[in-house]
Amino acid sequence: MLSVLLQHLNCSIFSGGFVGVDIFFVLSGFLITSQVYKEARDGTFSLRQFYKRRINRILPALLTVAIATVAVGAILISPEDLVRLTKSAISATTGVSNVFFWSTYGTYFSANAAEAPLLHTWSLGVEEQFYVIWPLLILLLLKLNKRYWLASFALLTAGAIAVSQIGTSLVASASYYLLPTRFFELMIGGMLALILSHKQLESRYYSSLCSIVGFALIAGSILFLNKDSSFPGINALWPCLGAALLIWGGTKPGSAFRILTIRPMVFLGLISYSLYLWHWPIISYLNYLNIEIGPLVGSTVAVGSILLAWLSWRFVEVPMRRSGAALSFQRVFFLRFAIPIVALFIVGGTIIHSNGFPQRFDPRVAEFDQMLDANSLRPGCDVPTAMYATLPSANCRLGEKKAHLDGILIGDSFANHFTGMIDVMGKANGLSFMDYTMQGCPPILGYRTDKGAWYVRGCLKRNEMAYHLIAANHYDRVILAGHWPRNPEAGEQLASSIGAVLKTGAKVTLIINNETIKGAASCPSRRLMYRRRNSCDGLRQGPPEYIKKIRLEYPQVRFIDPNQVICHADKCSPVLNGKLLYKDDDHLNDIGSREIGQELLIKGVSL
Repeated sequence: MLSVLLQHLNCSIFSGGFVGVDIFFVLSGFLITSQVYKEARDGTFSLRQFYKRRINRILPALLTVAIATVAVGAILISPEDLVRLTKSAISATTGVSNVFFWSTYGTYFSANAAEAPLLHTWSLGVEEQFYVIWPLLILLLLKLNKRYWLASFALLTAGAIAVSQIGTSLVASASYYLLPTRFFELMIGGMLALILSHKQLESRYYSSLCSIVGFALIAGSILFLNKDSSFPGINALWPCLGAALLIWGGTKPGSAFRILTIRPMVFLGLISYSLYLWHWPIISYLNYLNIEIGPLVGSTVAVGSILLAWLSWRFVEVPMRRSGAALSFQRVFFLRFAIPIVALFIVGGTIIHSNGFPQRFDPRVAEFDQMLDANSLRPGCDVPTAMYATLPSANCRLGEKKAHLDGILIGDSFANHFTGMIDVMGKANGLSFMDYTMQGCPPILGYRTDKGAWYVRGCLKRNEMAYHLIAANHYDRVILAGHWPRNPEAGEQLASSIGAVLKTGAKVTLIINNETIKGAASCPSRRLMYRRRNSCDGLRQGPPEYIKKIRLEYPQVRFIDPNQVICHADKCSPVLNGKLLYKDDDHLNDIGSREIGQELLIKGVSL
């Protein structure tokens, strides 16, 4: 838990602190499997009692934090954000928040996700989903001959590791959040529980060795992994093995490795669940208010989180567990799960039905929210890397509606966010285009992204396909758009790619990517909400240097620069004609993209 807190407080040395969640998964798998296995072996296991304990352990503190977080959000955050927070609170308390956050925010480390106060509850969703399946799986496997127990669990664990590695390579954002690619982490803890039920470590030497190696694996993961690391997959295996070894070593009394037995560590262990629950909403709201988390603020957050965690542990967790133990499953289910969840649904439904109580703020805040949320970019036309082999679809047409297709748009997610602009300009110019884009892949032949090997291969193959289609179909026009890399090598590759298109006889249009503006999607509305006087403008950097060379080398290429309406002199604004242009720091929203298209037409720019 400590590593997660420090990483969330932006301690750069703990760049891989997020593996604290994986350590928690292993520990959870170990403790729960030990209990279930012992009861199943003794013939005393009951699913009702198992789920009663889970409700008493998880729900009281989670509901307390969820309610407090929504109450604060009702004062602080915008209408659309309050609706989103309410949905996340309902998802968290019903055990599906991992699915909600994946579908809503995508990447865990995205800028928008950093402002989601209950984002951290995704891990509870994974855990609760696991425990719907795991006890039943244990009971099933225990029906096998004893000789096959460990071998069966080991085989399943190995298969789960393979699923995680393959899934992480194919669909990284889904793999971070969802159970199938996290299953092996809890299974490792379960495997350890089964091993220890049959064989204990025989000497302090082995105990100390396990502890030291385990600690080294965890420390290495925390220090050397970062948000750009492929995760979970194999990279998650190391901290999980480290946690298992640390637990294993600690089972032998007298181990030389006693760091986890000192009083401060024991105290943090006791309050760890509540500390995990409370720390992130505080940090998230600081992010929302744009308060920088430096050493002083970070220290204050850490102390405040520990104090809240202790209060929650002392007055919510402990009393609820003690009183809940004497209650029947039916009473626990209705009093501590069903009734609170129904109440939360009623309150949440009211908030959602009211659209987040927009009357709390200036009416323009709700208007900006609607623009930010507007999305007609047809996500099926802008595919992830795993779908690189997808062919163009008739549903992905832009511009004039007519039988004959004039051209094709290729590029990355930046090309996709220009589809609103191209649609507007295409209709004005009587032209029809196919939208054929893929996330994270600039339309440059031979270009290798800075992501993992799978993404490199997918991007290379996608660009080969796209340029083959251009050559085979002899399009009259080709639009290239993307977040153009700034390294000179990419410039040379782009020039060669343009040359390849020109050889097919097509007219080429290249769209310069719009400027990045920090807080572009949030600053304008928060200026109104909090009556700030700060400027939301960003500085103009200009396109990569090689663009000038390409202009000279290929004078027949048409260049469209959206920044000529976004920027004035050296300043760029996220608002144009009262309309919010961006959906994050980099990408345009659909309304903004279309507004840029209209303004470019007024200035005489055409396709």
